[in-house]
Amino acid sequence: MSADDFRSFFNPKGIVIAGARRSMGFGSGLPPFLKEYGWGDRTFLVNPSGGKINGMKVYKKIADVPDPVDLAIVIVPANAVPATLEEIGARGIKHVIIESAGFAETDEKGIALQENITTIAKRLGLRVIGPNCVGVINTNNKFASVELIEESLTPGPLSIIAQSGVFGNILLDFIYQHRIYVSKAITLGNRIDVNECDMLDYLHDDPTTKVIGMYLEGAADGRRLYETLRRVTKKKPVIILKSGRTQEGKQATASHTGSLSGEDEIYNGIFAQTGTLRAESLPHLIELVKAFTTQPLPKGNRLGIVTSSGSMGALATDIAVSNGLVIKPLSPSTVKQVRAISPEWMNVKNPLDLGPSGLFNKLTPMVINDPLVDMLLLIIAVPYSFIKAVKQTGVKLADVFGNPEAIRAQLPESKPFVITVVGNADFASEISGVAGDSIPVFTSPEAAARALAGLWKYSMTRLKS
Repeated sequence: MSADDFRSFFNPKGIVIAGARRSMGFGSGLPPFLKEYGWGDRTFLVNPSGGKINGMKVYKKIADVPDPVDLAIVIVPANAVPATLEEIGARGIKHVIIESAGFAETDEKGIALQENITTIAKRLGLRVIGPNCVGVINTNNKFASVELIEESLTPGPLSIIAQSGVFGNILLDFIYQHRIYVSKAITLGNRIDVNECDMLDYLHDDPTTKVIGMYLEGAADGRRLYETLRRVTKKKPVIILKSGRTQEGKQATASHTGSLSGEDEIYNGIFAQTGTLRAESLPHLIELVKAFTTQPLPKGNRLGIVTSSGSMGALATDIAVSNGLVIKPLSPSTVKQVRAISPEWMNVKNPLDLGPSGLFNKLTPMVINDPLVDMLLLIIAVPYSFIKAVKQTGVKLADVFGNPEAIRAQLPESKPFVITVVGNADFASEISGVAGDSIPVFTSPEAAARALAGLWKYSMTRLKS
């Protein structure tokens, strides 16, 4: 399927909002949002009452909307959707986002109504996202079919596919706090037409998408999902958070988007055979995305750990090894370099426990440049009282812990480098500020180790392909 089939969803020439409303409620914030971000002259509001909304003219009928227009966003009540689709088709609009709810996710009446709009859409040759969704987001041109906060519109390498509208929208509301930025987001809802495989195919060829994250309740076509993932993962990593592991979870997905989640073991098989990474939870999804959007793929699975806490190093080691990484001794040349400047009590091994030495800025570069280390985890576990005291003297954090971005700039492109800050949240935020957007900062050694293991697992997929 050609990307042209979906381009109007992300870069429309003109937009109809069918069901534009004056009162507060779902969709009421969309017209002022589009106006604020430069889409006002391409946005046409439709409501039988006419008049104006937010200073924008309201057309009484879709037929009255001027050219050019190639996308319709539908927010009318569910029982009005069939007639609205007929109007859209008569106007010659081929791309539709149905945000209205009240279909197969509700009851038998909703199922029948959804079957009706599916038939209408096919007859009219419409490409439809939804119903029961919030549509799409394209940060590269600031177009969205749902209102967002400004921070969520910062362009980045990640694209998101989610069956749940709220999941996709809320995710964008907070992931920027993790220094994760999005290119595109698509919420599919009940998927009467456009589904997860269509969007995977589209993002496969999208030059601004480097990593794909998904929230999946159930596949529309299991065979096609397998074939699509096998093709896409050869080019880009795909990370999927799938619900419906339990019987109760399966019932919840059915009442949410009308999805049939299927047997979880089948999905595990699809993911394993296609090199798709499965996130075990929302935090795990965030962890993996942080690593994949900032770090290169490693050439090997040898992990180096530099830590100020032996216990934290041990926790990281357990998770790393259980997920396929190995902890090898440092090379003789690195050991020699470290011993030359370290105190006598320091045991020079991997993990390298700095203890109270404070030699982060000197020893971290030595370990990460070790030829026997394929990736590095730096664990900073220091009482915040000490950090506050240091700052009062005028010493900068980068002087103590090193400049992560400078270290990153000196590394081979194939060597990942991540940081864990254990303890005070304000301290973690400050270190994140020092690290910048190119070095992810985690709040537990286990999370960082899992993320690095994910990079290695996907690296093996690429090597096999």
